[in-house]
Amino acid sequence: MTRRTLQARHILLLAVLILGSHVSTSGAEEGQFGTPKGDEGTRIFKATEHPHYTGEFRLKGERAILIGSMNDTAPWDHLDYAGKRLNPVKGAIDIEVNELTNTGRVVAEFVEGGDRYRIIFDRFAAKAPFQDGGIATRIYEHGDSNNGDPLYPKTWLYLGGWGTGTVYKDDQILYKDYDAHFMVMERSRDPKTHEVRYPIKRALPGGETDPAGMEIDLWVRSKEQNTNNFPPFETFVHLCWEEVTWR
Repeated sequence: MTRRTLQARHILLLAVLILGSHVSTSGAEEGQFGTPKGDEGTRIFKATEHPHYTGEFRLKGERAILIGSMNDTAPWDHLDYAGKRLNPVKGAIDIEVNELTNTGRVVAEFVEGGDRYRIIFDRFAAKAPFQDGGIATRIYEHGDSNNGDPLYPKTWLYLGGWGTGTVYKDDQILYKDYDAHFMVMERSRDPKTHEVRYPIKRALPGGETDPAGMEIDLWVRSKEQNTNNFPPFETFVHLCWEEVTWR
């Protein structure tokens, strides 16, 4: 095959590609697959708007951090925006839930000192509409999102759950039927300093998190208040896992 023949074939192929592209965009009928509808090109769809959505999520979190200590006495800070009281611990979290049925199980295990802790979170229920029955996906929470409290930066939740959990220490119940909340969310802490840059006066509408990273946070807290602590609860167990695997 001569060079001239190859060039001719390349020109013909390019013409077909250009023509095909022109036909698919200008001559497509409304509703045809691949045709943008109005301003949908940049819209984020709800999970239930996808025809093959199962609602089933299976994730694992590793590289665990306990914020503060299980043995802290009041007053304590278990949000620790400055990243000065972070306690790397050995442990992982396993999430297996169905967002459509608001069912499933979250199990977190970690070791601090010579004690083994296990958190079982398997009863999900909503206290606000945005919680979608107890398990929700693709929503903003915290900060100025108008969803949840403002104690943490506004963050995009890939998945979140609210309900009741129980904490075990060396197989004995430590905290039974406490309020619990997990978040599979954008990275909140600086990867080098582990500081949460919050609250700050910001010029951009997005939250103070970093969409280039991901983490799992889990909180278990008492109903009893204690204004000497931050957050102001008698008990507030807070863990974060910096490595997230979708399965």
